[in-house]
Amino acid sequence: MNLSNTEAYQRTVAGHRLAERLRPILEQPTGVSSAGFPYLCQSAWEKFRDTIPHTLALGLELLELVACLERAIEETPSTSTDIDDSANIIRACRVVRQVVYTAAITAPPSLWILHHMLGWFGRLGLIERLLAGDALYPDSCEVRFEGSLTHLDPIELSIDLHFLLSLGVVEQYEDSFRIAGHPRVKQLLNRPHAPSSEDTSDRWRQLFCSEMLSANDQDALMSFASGVSCRVDIDQNHWFPTTEEVETGYRLVPIVLAMRAANLTSKLRADQEIRPGDLNPNSPLCVAAALDVLACAGWVRRHGERYRVTVLGERGLTRGPGPFGIIHTYHPYMSRGEEILRSGRGRSWVSRGENVGASQDANRKTFERANDAIDRFCTDNHFEFHVFIEHAIGRGEATRQRFARSGEQSIRYVGADLEDDAIDAAIDEQQKGRLPQQMIFVRNADIGVPTILLDALKQQGIESNRAVMVVGNGFHEVRDQTDDDMVKVFRGYHDAGIILSFTEENALSIDDLRATAWNTYHASFKYVHEKSGQALRPAEPRKMIRLGRSMRAAWSQCAQDAGYVRVDRYCSRTRTVYPYTPRRGQNPSISVNHFLVPAPIAAELGISDADRD
Repeated sequence: MNLSNTEAYQRTVAGHRLAERLRPILEQPTGVSSAGFPYLCQSAWEKFRDTIPHTLALGLELLELVACLERAIEETPSTSTDIDDSANIIRACRVVRQVVYTAAITAPPSLWILHHMLGWFGRLGLIERLLAGDALYPDSCEVRFEGSLTHLDPIELSIDLHFLLSLGVVEQYEDSFRIAGHPRVKQLLNRPHAPSSEDTSDRWRQLFCSEMLSANDQDALMSFASGVSCRVDIDQNHWFPTTEEVETGYRLVPIVLAMRAANLTSKLRADQEIRPGDLNPNSPLCVAAALDVLACAGWVRRHGERYRVTVLGERGLTRGPGPFGIIHTYHPYMSRGEEILRSGRGRSWVSRGENVGASQDANRKTFERANDAIDRFCTDNHFEFHVFIEHAIGRGEATRQRFARSGEQSIRYVGADLEDDAIDAAIDEQQKGRLPQQMIFVRNADIGVPTILLDALKQQGIESNRAVMVVGNGFHEVRDQTDDDMVKVFRGYHDAGIILSFTEENALSIDDLRATAWNTYHASFKYVHEKSGQALRPAEPRKMIRLGRSMRAAWSQCAQDAGYVRVDRYCSRTRTVYPYTPRRGQNPSISVNHFLVPAPIAAELGISDADRD
């Protein structure tokens, strides 16, 4: 079907700036994955990625265009020969819609980081050197600070430059990095990005909780929200961010987290009207300033003095707080970015008190998959367990789900975490009746030191053999781990006879990040974890990569080297990163639930590596 030849198309897309640019992409062949999800062909995706802006307010514009195109197809009488073409375009529209929904969640955290980074790069004179065409060598980069030359920390500078590489801002030349040769990159770097060490999220929370704010606090919020504008120019031949997008994303993240803290995000739905005075009658101008930021993100649309939530806004407010919160937790590193480059990481540390809620929001579905896998494993193998452990416990979401399924009669529950804030949050959940009353908690339990948990179990008279342990994105928190270190960690749990179900974000290469653009938020996730000394790994061994450093050994490899048998039929994967089938055949998932059985138990149950899919 040639859309441009139909009357309905001409009528419904009139005035849409992106229509003629999108049409030839939608008319290219699509496919359907084995899971039933549509995908574009590679050439269509690459053209879409590079030439059609689809983040923030332009994402909303694209969603509205796609809806118009779908209506045009529905209103156009189809001959039998047109039916397949119509179905193809509908599938392509579904892919575009999903990519826009994803970018609404994934882009802002990276933009938030990029704003901070450009601020401290500017203070250190690194932006000036990039604009001059100089090469930056992480191993030998010096800057003038307080009148003398200071050698920047090579590890920290390398992490920063690899983040810029993943966004296309710099290019790699063996051991050095130079500015990418595109005029839009120069425009981005030429624009000053005011550095800020202050975290405004708590002030925004007070605002949305209708608390009284001092005049100084109101001025600070108004100043923070000012200077943001929607991107207008739609012309591009590369997907990297513009200044307008960086400034909007930087402001959006703390505002959305404040709305989540005020319990607003779960209440706002598409087409719902918001009046600033209803959210805080004492400071309506500050509320309006925050909503103007959301308008630049395409999450609300302003109508005079009122605002209306968009379909993109409903999606963002529902899905955004979890990923936003995980990244924003690392604000201590952002506020000290310049100092960390000059003097090293030091004792910076993430506060789990801020992170536990975000982790629970982000991991709820993965814990459901993990508990489903445990139930299937027990049924298939006539296996019973009587000890359930949740490590890196957060608020105990995995335990809450298991408690709802299995009760407390035949299972002893144990929660462990390194951070007191996480244990305190879980105890609070226990006091509210959401976790078992007899649950035992182990404090100061570094997941990278299995003996801490195992000794605590012995003291309580709890047998670890044949226990089940669930971990949600906790193993990567082992600081400064080598491949051998990770094997030793797994071996400790293996030798104790613990069946392990753990979820981890799948480490992606720079090649993956450049090729998939905003289709994953892994660029920001990878950056903050590397900045704090944590280690992400791929789920499975990856083939040779072109850009960036070599990847660490895969989670599956480390576990198997420790003696575990990884059983694929109890593992699960979230959606894949590429919205097409890569030519090299590997399409990594965003995250993976791994299911590991100690070798002696696997042998007893007749499970072997041959059972892997």
